[in-house]
Amino acid sequence: MKIGILTVPFNNNYGGLLQAFALKSVLGGMGHDTVIINRRRNRPTGFKFKVYALLVKLHLIDDYLSKKTAALSINTDRFKEKYLEPITEPNYSTQELRRCLDLGINAFLVGSDQVWRYRYAKDSIDDYFFSFLNGTGIPRFSYAASFGTEVMDYPEDKRVTVTRLLKQFCGLSVREESGKDLLVDDLGVAPDKVHTVLDPTLLLSSDDYKQLFQGQSDHPWGYLFTYILDEAVIDSESISSLMKSMDLGRVDMKAQTGDVSKQEVIEPVEKWLSAIYYSDFVITDSFHGTVFSIIFNKSFLTVANPTRGITRLQALLKQFGLEDRLVMSPEQIMSVPQTTIDWSVVNMKIQELKASSINYLATTIDSIVF
Repeated sequence: MKIGILTVPFNNNYGGLLQAFALKSVLGGMGHDTVIINRRRNRPTGFKFKVYALLVKLHLIDDYLSKKTAALSINTDRFKEKYLEPITEPNYSTQELRRCLDLGINAFLVGSDQVWRYRYAKDSIDDYFFSFLNGTGIPRFSYAASFGTEVMDYPEDKRVTVTRLLKQFCGLSVREESGKDLLVDDLGVAPDKVHTVLDPTLLLSSDDYKQLFQGQSDHPWGYLFTYILDEAVIDSESISSLMKSMDLGRVDMKAQTGDVSKQEVIEPVEKWLSAIYYSDFVITDSFHGTVFSIIFNKSFLTVANPTRGITRLQALLKQFGLEDRLVMSPEQIMSVPQTTIDWSVVNMKIQELKASSINYLATTIDSIVF
Protein backbone atom coordinates (compact mmCIF):
# COMPACT_ATOMS: atom_id res chain seq x y z
CA MET A 1 0.00 0.00 0.00
CA LYS A 2 1.15 3.55 -0.69
CA ILE A 3 0.61 5.80 2.32
CA GLY A 4 0.83 9.59 2.33
CA ILE A 5 2.20 10.95 5.62
CA LEU A 6 0.98 14.44 6.48
CA THR A 7 3.14 15.87 9.24
CA VAL A 8 4.36 19.19 10.64
CA PRO A 9 6.67 21.40 8.55
CA PHE A 10 10.20 20.20 9.36
CA ASN A 11 11.88 23.62 9.72
CA ASN A 12 15.22 22.15 10.84
CA ASN A 13 13.59 20.63 13.90
CA TYR A 14 15.47 17.49 15.01
CA GLY A 15 12.42 15.94 16.65
CA GLY A 16 10.19 16.62 13.66
CA LEU A 17 12.70 15.04 11.27
CA LEU A 18 13.26 11.99 13.46
CA GLN A 19 9.59 11.27 14.15
CA ALA A 20 9.03 11.26 10.37
CA PHE A 21 12.08 9.02 9.90
CA ALA A 22 10.79 6.59 12.53
CA LEU A 23 7.24 6.43 11.19
CA LYS A 24 8.47 5.97 7.63
CA SER A 25 10.84 3.21 8.81
CA VAL A 26 8.11 1.35 10.69
CA LEU A 27 5.67 1.53 7.78
CA GLY A 28 8.42 0.45 5.40
CA GLY A 29 9.16 -2.51 7.65
CA MET A 30 5.49 -3.49 7.30
CA GLY A 31 5.94 -3.53 3.53
CA HIS A 32 4.31 -0.19 2.68
CA ASP A 33 5.58 2.61 0.47
CA THR A 34 5.37 6.13 1.83
CA VAL A 35 5.43 9.68 0.55
CA ILE A 36 5.65 12.65 2.90
CA ILE A 37 3.14 15.41 2.19
CA ASN A 38 4.94 18.74 2.39
CA ARG A 39 2.29 21.13 3.75
CA ARG A 40 3.84 24.53 4.40
CA ARG A 41 2.12 27.30 6.27
CA ASN A 42 -0.07 29.59 4.19
CA ARG A 43 1.87 32.26 2.35
CA PRO A 44 1.71 35.74 3.90
CA THR A 45 -0.80 37.99 2.18
CA GLY A 46 0.32 41.39 3.49
CA PHE A 47 1.27 44.23 1.15
CA LYS A 48 4.94 44.29 2.18
CA PHE A 49 5.34 40.58 1.46
CA LYS A 50 3.70 40.92 -1.94
CA VAL A 51 6.04 43.75 -2.88
CA TYR A 52 9.06 41.78 -1.65
CA ALA A 53 7.96 38.66 -3.60
CA LEU A 54 7.46 40.73 -6.77
CA LEU A 55 10.91 42.34 -6.49
CA VAL A 56 12.51 38.92 -6.04
CA LYS A 57 10.57 37.52 -8.99
CA LEU A 58 11.76 40.41 -11.17
CA HIS A 59 15.35 39.83 -9.97
CA LEU A 60 15.50 43.40 -8.69
CA ILE A 61 16.66 42.22 -5.25
CA ASP A 62 18.22 39.03 -3.91
CA ASP A 63 16.03 36.68 -1.91
CA TYR A 64 18.26 36.96 1.15
CA LEU A 65 15.95 34.96 3.41
CA SER A 66 15.79 31.96 1.07
CA LYS A 67 19.56 31.98 0.53
CA LYS A 68 20.23 32.23 4.25
CA THR A 69 17.74 29.47 5.04
CA ALA A 70 19.30 27.21 2.40
CA ALA A 71 22.76 27.75 3.88
CA LEU A 72 21.45 27.18 7.39
CA SER A 73 19.68 23.96 6.37
CA ILE A 74 22.41 22.20 4.41
CA ASN A 75 22.77 19.39 6.98
CA THR A 76 19.10 18.87 7.69
CA ASP A 77 18.31 18.99 3.96
CA ARG A 78 20.91 16.27 3.45
CA PHE A 79 19.15 14.15 6.11
CA LYS A 80 15.80 14.63 4.37
CA GLU A 81 17.23 13.64 1.00
CA LYS A 82 18.91 10.55 2.42
CA TYR A 83 16.21 9.25 4.75
CA LEU A 84 12.84 10.90 4.10
CA GLU A 85 12.39 11.03 0.34
CA PRO A 86 10.06 10.93 -1.47
CA ILE A 87 8.67 14.24 -0.25
CA THR A 88 6.15 16.21 -2.31
CA GLU A 89 6.76 19.71 -3.57
CA PRO A 90 5.72 22.42 -1.08
CA ASN A 91 1.97 22.95 -0.75
CA TYR A 92 0.82 26.31 0.59
CA SER A 93 -2.95 25.86 0.41
CA THR A 94 -5.76 23.33 0.42
CA GLN A 95 -6.05 23.68 -3.33
CA GLU A 96 -2.36 22.91 -3.85
CA LEU A 97 -2.67 19.87 -1.56
CA ARG A 98 -5.20 18.37 -3.92
CA ARG A 99 -2.31 17.73 -6.30
CA CYS A 100 -1.48 14.81 -4.01
CA LEU A 101 -4.53 13.02 -5.42
CA ASP A 102 -2.49 12.38 -8.57
CA LEU A 103 0.26 10.48 -6.71
CA GLY A 104 -1.51 7.13 -6.51
CA ILE A 105 -1.74 7.26 -2.71
CA ASN A 106 -4.05 4.58 -1.27
CA ALA A 107 -4.44 6.03 2.23
CA PHE A 108 -3.41 9.18 4.13
CA LEU A 109 -1.98 9.29 7.65
CA VAL A 110 -1.66 12.44 9.77
CA GLY A 111 1.01 12.42 12.49
CA SER A 112 2.96 12.65 14.53
CA ASP A 113 3.96 15.59 16.73
CA GLN A 114 1.79 18.68 17.20
CA VAL A 115 -0.08 18.40 13.91
CA TRP A 116 -3.38 19.37 15.60
CA ARG A 117 -2.09 22.37 17.55
CA TYR A 118 -4.16 25.35 16.48
CA ARG A 119 -1.56 27.86 17.65
CA TYR A 120 0.89 26.49 15.07
CA ALA A 121 -1.43 25.65 12.16
CA LYS A 122 -4.06 28.41 12.43
CA ASP A 123 -5.76 28.85 9.03
CA SER A 124 -4.38 25.57 7.69
CA ILE A 125 -5.71 23.42 10.56
CA ASP A 126 -8.53 21.96 8.40
CA ASP A 127 -5.95 20.33 6.15
CA TYR A 128 -4.50 18.36 9.06
CA PHE A 129 -7.92 16.73 9.32
CA PHE A 130 -7.84 16.08 5.54
CA SER A 131 -10.23 18.73 4.27
CA PHE A 132 -8.39 18.45 0.93
CA LEU A 133 -9.74 14.92 0.57
CA ASN A 134 -13.37 16.04 0.57
CA GLY A 135 -15.41 14.10 -1.94
CA THR A 136 -12.76 11.45 -2.58
CA GLY A 137 -13.55 8.66 -0.12
CA ILE A 138 -9.80 7.94 0.25
CA PRO A 139 -9.11 6.27 3.65
CA ARG A 140 -7.48 8.47 6.27
CA PHE A 141 -6.27 7.91 9.82
CA SER A 142 -4.01 9.42 12.47
CA TYR A 143 -0.97 8.16 14.30
CA ALA A 144 0.14 9.82 17.56
CA ALA A 145 -1.38 13.16 16.59
CA SER A 146 -0.94 15.80 19.30
CA PHE A 147 -2.89 18.93 20.19
CA GLY A 148 0.13 20.07 22.24
CA THR A 149 -2.21 21.32 24.98
CA GLU A 150 -4.96 20.06 27.26
CA VAL A 151 -7.21 23.02 26.48
CA MET A 152 -9.45 23.17 23.41
CA ASP A 153 -8.47 26.45 21.76
CA TYR A 154 -10.10 25.96 18.34
CA PRO A 155 -12.58 28.71 17.39
CA GLU A 156 -16.18 27.50 17.24
CA ASP A 157 -16.29 27.42 13.41
CA LYS A 158 -13.18 25.24 13.34
CA ARG A 159 -14.66 22.87 15.92
CA VAL A 160 -17.70 22.38 13.73
CA THR A 161 -15.58 21.71 10.64
CA VAL A 162 -13.16 19.39 12.42
CA THR A 163 -15.98 17.44 14.08
CA ARG A 164 -17.40 16.73 10.63
CA LEU A 165 -14.02 15.78 9.16
CA LEU A 166 -13.19 13.39 12.02
CA LYS A 167 -16.24 11.27 11.17
CA GLN A 168 -14.48 10.25 7.96
CA PHE A 169 -11.41 8.80 9.72
CA CYS A 170 -11.03 5.02 9.72
CA GLY A 171 -8.65 5.13 12.69
CA LEU A 172 -7.85 7.68 15.39
CA SER A 173 -4.82 7.68 17.65
CA VAL A 174 -3.24 10.42 19.71
CA ARG A 175 0.03 10.79 21.60
CA GLU A 176 -1.37 12.06 24.90
CA GLU A 177 -4.39 11.10 27.01
CA SER A 178 -5.27 14.80 27.06
CA GLY A 179 -5.64 14.57 23.27
CA LYS A 180 -8.13 11.77 23.68
CA ASP A 181 -10.07 13.90 26.17
CA LEU A 182 -10.24 16.77 23.68
CA LEU A 183 -11.49 14.49 20.91
CA VAL A 184 -14.15 12.99 23.15
CA ASP A 185 -15.25 15.99 25.20
CA ASP A 186 -14.96 18.77 22.63
CA LEU A 187 -15.13 17.13 19.20
CA GLY A 188 -17.75 14.43 19.73
CA VAL A 189 -15.66 11.30 19.14
CA ALA A 190 -16.73 8.13 20.95
CA PRO A 191 -14.15 7.09 23.61
CA ASP A 192 -13.75 3.58 22.16
CA LYS A 193 -12.76 5.07 18.80
CA VAL A 194 -9.55 6.73 20.08
CA HIS A 195 -6.27 4.98 20.88
CA THR A 196 -3.33 6.43 22.79
CA VAL A 197 -0.01 5.40 21.25
CA LEU A 198 3.71 6.12 21.51
CA ASP A 199 5.47 8.87 19.63
CA PRO A 200 6.90 7.11 16.54
CA THR A 201 10.50 7.76 17.63
CA LEU A 202 9.90 5.28 20.46
CA LEU A 203 8.93 2.55 17.98
CA LEU A 204 12.59 2.18 16.94
CA SER A 205 15.38 0.89 19.14
CA SER A 206 18.56 2.51 20.36
CA ASP A 207 20.47 0.34 17.87
CA ASP A 208 18.34 1.66 14.99
CA TYR A 209 19.45 5.20 15.78
CA LYS A 210 23.06 4.28 16.47
CA GLN A 211 23.33 3.17 12.86
CA LEU A 212 22.74 6.79 11.84
CA PHE A 213 25.82 8.10 13.63
CA GLN A 214 28.15 5.11 13.49
CA GLY A 215 31.75 6.28 13.74
CA GLN A 216 30.80 9.77 14.95
CA SER A 217 32.25 9.63 18.47
CA ASP A 218 34.17 12.92 18.41
CA HIS A 219 32.57 14.18 21.60
CA PRO A 220 34.78 14.59 24.68
CA TRP A 221 34.28 12.05 27.42
CA GLY A 222 32.68 13.24 30.61
CA TYR A 223 30.21 15.98 29.64
CA LEU A 224 26.76 17.31 30.33
CA PHE A 225 24.75 17.85 27.15
CA THR A 226 22.35 20.77 26.96
CA TYR A 227 19.73 21.14 24.24
CA ILE A 228 17.58 24.19 24.95
CA LEU A 229 14.94 25.59 22.63
CA ASP A 230 14.27 28.71 24.70
CA GLU A 231 17.17 30.18 26.68
CA ALA A 232 14.74 31.91 29.05
CA VAL A 233 13.94 28.58 30.75
CA ILE A 234 17.59 27.97 31.70
CA ASP A 235 19.65 29.40 34.53
CA SER A 236 23.33 29.38 33.53
CA GLU A 237 24.56 29.55 37.10
CA SER A 238 22.57 26.46 38.04
CA ILE A 239 24.00 24.55 35.09
CA SER A 240 27.54 25.62 36.01
CA SER A 241 26.99 24.51 39.59
CA LEU A 242 25.61 21.18 38.44
CA MET A 243 28.57 20.62 36.11
CA LYS A 244 30.96 21.38 38.94
CA SER A 245 29.22 19.03 41.34
CA MET A 246 29.33 16.25 38.73
CA ASP A 247 32.85 17.11 37.56
CA LEU A 248 31.64 17.35 33.96
CA GLY A 249 32.32 19.60 31.00
CA ARG A 250 29.54 20.88 28.76
CA VAL A 251 28.49 20.27 25.17
CA ASP A 252 25.67 22.49 23.91
CA MET A 253 23.74 22.33 20.67
CA LYS A 254 21.30 24.92 19.38
CA ALA A 255 18.10 24.55 17.46
CA GLN A 256 17.20 27.09 14.78
CA THR A 257 16.38 30.47 16.23
CA GLY A 258 13.62 32.71 14.97
CA ASP A 259 16.26 35.05 13.58
CA VAL A 260 18.22 33.06 10.97
CA SER A 261 20.94 35.71 10.93
CA LYS A 262 22.10 34.49 14.35
CA GLN A 263 23.31 31.11 13.06
CA GLU A 264 25.57 29.92 10.28
CA VAL A 265 24.37 26.33 10.00
CA ILE A 266 22.24 23.79 11.88
CA GLU A 267 24.35 20.87 13.11
CA PRO A 268 23.59 17.47 11.51
CA VAL A 269 20.80 15.34 12.96
CA GLU A 270 23.30 12.53 13.37
CA LYS A 271 25.60 14.73 15.46
CA TRP A 272 22.71 15.72 17.71
CA LEU A 273 21.86 12.05 18.30
CA SER A 274 25.46 11.13 19.04
CA ALA A 275 25.80 14.07 21.45
CA ILE A 276 22.97 12.63 23.53
CA TYR A 277 24.24 9.06 23.22
CA TYR A 278 27.78 9.80 24.43
CA SER A 279 26.76 12.21 27.21
CA ASP A 280 26.81 11.56 30.95
CA PHE A 281 23.81 13.75 31.67
CA VAL A 282 21.24 15.71 29.61
CA ILE A 283 19.37 18.92 30.36
CA THR A 284 16.70 19.90 27.87
CA ASP A 285 13.38 21.70 27.51
CA SER A 286 12.59 19.72 24.36
CA PHE A 287 10.03 16.92 24.01
CA HIS A 288 12.26 14.90 21.68
CA GLY A 289 15.37 15.81 23.63
CA THR A 290 13.62 14.02 26.50
CA VAL A 291 12.55 11.12 24.27
CA PHE A 292 16.06 10.38 23.08
CA SER A 293 17.46 10.65 26.60
CA ILE A 294 15.02 7.87 27.45
CA ILE A 295 15.80 5.81 24.34
CA PHE A 296 19.53 6.00 25.06
CA ASN A 297 18.97 5.41 28.81
CA LYS A 298 20.64 8.68 29.84
CA SER A 299 20.25 10.42 33.17
CA PHE A 300 18.44 13.68 32.44
CA LEU A 301 16.39 16.61 33.61
CA THR A 302 13.66 18.21 31.53
CA VAL A 303 12.94 21.87 32.26
CA ALA A 304 9.29 22.83 31.83
CA ASN A 305 8.73 25.30 29.00
CA PRO A 306 5.27 26.90 29.38
CA THR A 307 5.42 28.67 26.01
CA ARG A 308 5.80 25.35 24.18
CA GLY A 309 3.48 23.32 26.42
CA ILE A 310 4.06 21.31 29.57
CA THR A 311 1.22 18.81 29.18
CA ARG A 312 2.99 16.71 26.57
CA LEU A 313 6.15 16.51 28.68
CA GLN A 314 4.17 15.45 31.73
CA ALA A 315 2.33 12.80 29.71
CA LEU A 316 5.54 11.43 28.24
CA LEU A 317 7.30 11.14 31.59
CA LYS A 318 4.23 9.68 33.32
CA GLN A 319 4.18 6.80 30.82
CA PHE A 320 7.51 5.61 32.18
CA GLY A 321 7.27 6.65 35.82
CA LEU A 322 9.80 9.45 35.34
CA GLU A 323 7.75 12.40 36.58
CA ASP A 324 10.50 13.42 39.00
CA ARG A 325 12.74 14.29 36.04
CA LEU A 326 10.62 17.35 35.19
CA VAL A 327 11.61 20.58 36.93
CA MET A 328 9.23 23.51 36.79
CA SER A 329 11.78 26.35 37.00
CA PRO A 330 15.45 26.94 36.09
CA GLU A 331 16.33 27.32 39.76
CA GLN A 332 15.32 23.71 40.40
CA ILE A 333 18.03 22.36 38.11
CA MET A 334 20.27 21.75 41.11
CA SER A 335 17.62 19.53 42.65
CA VAL A 336 18.77 16.53 40.62
CA PRO A 337 16.94 13.42 41.83
CA GLN A 338 19.26 11.38 44.03
CA THR A 339 17.68 8.14 42.87
CA THR A 340 19.00 6.46 39.75
CA ILE A 341 16.62 5.47 36.99
CA ASP A 342 15.77 1.78 36.83
CA TRP A 343 16.12 1.48 33.08
CA SER A 344 15.04 -2.17 33.04
CA VAL A 345 11.58 -1.09 34.21
CA VAL A 346 11.45 1.82 31.74
CA ASN A 347 12.59 -0.34 28.80
CA MET A 348 10.02 -3.01 29.66
CA LYS A 349 7.27 -0.39 29.60
CA ILE A 350 8.53 0.90 26.24
CA GLN A 351 8.31 -2.60 24.78
CA GLU A 352 4.79 -3.04 26.12
CA LEU A 353 3.54 0.26 24.69
CA LYS A 354 5.46 -0.30 21.47
CA ALA A 355 3.64 -3.59 20.87
CA SER A 356 0.20 -2.01 21.35
CA SER A 357 1.13 1.00 19.20
CA ILE A 358 2.35 -1.11 16.30
CA ASN A 359 -0.72 -3.30 16.65
CA TYR A 360 -2.92 -0.21 16.23
CA LEU A 361 -1.03 0.73 13.08
CA ALA A 362 -1.15 -2.74 11.57
CA THR A 363 -4.81 -3.33 12.44
CA THR A 364 -5.91 0.03 11.06
CA ILE A 365 -4.02 -0.44 7.81
CA ASP A 366 -5.27 -4.01 7.42
CA SER A 367 -8.86 -2.75 7.74
CA ILE A 368 -8.46 -0.43 4.75
CA VAL A 369 -10.12 -1.53 1.54
CA PHE A 370 -9.14 0.30 -1.63
